[in-house]
Amino acid sequence: MAMPEAARIRRRAHLALFDATTLAAKGVKDHLVARSFPAASVRLFTSSPDPDSNLTEFKGEPMLVTSPDIDTLQDLDIAFLCGSRADGARYLDWAGRVGFVAVDLTGAAGASRGVPLVNASVNPEAIGEGPGVIATPHPVAQILSTLLAPVRKRCGLLEAVAVVLQPASHYGEPGIDELHQQAASLMNFKEMPKEIFGRQLAFNLMPDWLRNEPRGEGAGRADLEEEVLRITGGGYALGVQVIQAPVFHGHAAMVHLLLEAGRGPDDLAACFSGSDEIRFEQRGDRATPVERAGEAGILVGGIRPGRRESAFWIWAVSDDLAGGTALNAVRIAEALLFGGNGRGRA
Repeated sequence: MAMPEAARIRRRAHLALFDATTLAAKGVKDHLVARSFPAASVRLFTSSPDPDSNLTEFKGEPMLVTSPDIDTLQDLDIAFLCGSRADGARYLDWAGRVGFVAVDLTGAAGASRGVPLVNASVNPEAIGEGPGVIATPHPVAQILSTLLAPVRKRCGLLEAVAVVLQPASHYGEPGIDELHQQAASLMNFKEMPKEIFGRQLAFNLMPDWLRNEPRGEGAGRADLEEEVLRITGGGYALGVQVIQAPVFHGHAAMVHLLLEAGRGPDDLAACFSGSDEIRFEQRGDRATPVERAGEAGILVGGIRPGRRESAFWIWAVSDDLAGGTALNAVRIAEALLFGGNGRGRA
């Protein structure tokens, strides 16, 4: 979203990041800086009692992270909730009690029908006025809703079936660290840690239903399907399965699309034309998670015919750290500030 210079001068927001040392918070901070978000102030909080979690950085400068205190948040405009689902649930009612907008990246608010669920590139009109909570989609729902919304709108989408490969970064730094430690342990014939994934992920694949969820972070298939349908407006059949993949970060999705009769590959390609979020693979592109590292947006690796008329396969990859829910959260904050929904102060 482009930000007019006049708006930059007129309005600035007081921000806070809860659980500011997490991987999700790092993504939010990076996008706030990269997009020159006009912050009047930024406060960083943590829910962790670990003394090693009390220092992070913003704009390259070290910053102290403290425990949040509801009595000190009266001037707050927008808060990003970046911790675990349990951490997010702890702070959800603070927004209404104090009078700020909480953008929830934790998944704690997503199941509530009374909370707007927003993909800023698909349904920004769902962003409400005044204080309260706005939920960001699960990362899988984020990529799928971005892909399916223009197809539904322009091509008469009848059915979509998606298998999504989920990276270790879905579980933050602990997930990345455990995958790395598992690989190193196997190479050195040592016992591997399994606290995050419940079993061996290194050099392996596992569907979500085989995984243990010791941290309570999982989202069921029905939850993901419901999120995508809520964001895109529904009207088509949807099936989603998630495979936990042994990659550090970057989602990949194989999606089968059934369009209304008479639609061809050119019609499907035209659905994505002019999109800032999606582009097709060009000569020299490499549509794999590793090769998309650090690149924003979704890359679609061509269109392949399905087994029925007007049915097609697409392969899509997206770096969850360069884009995904962190970027979506910042775009929601931009809409709040420049769309008249925030309470930004001069």
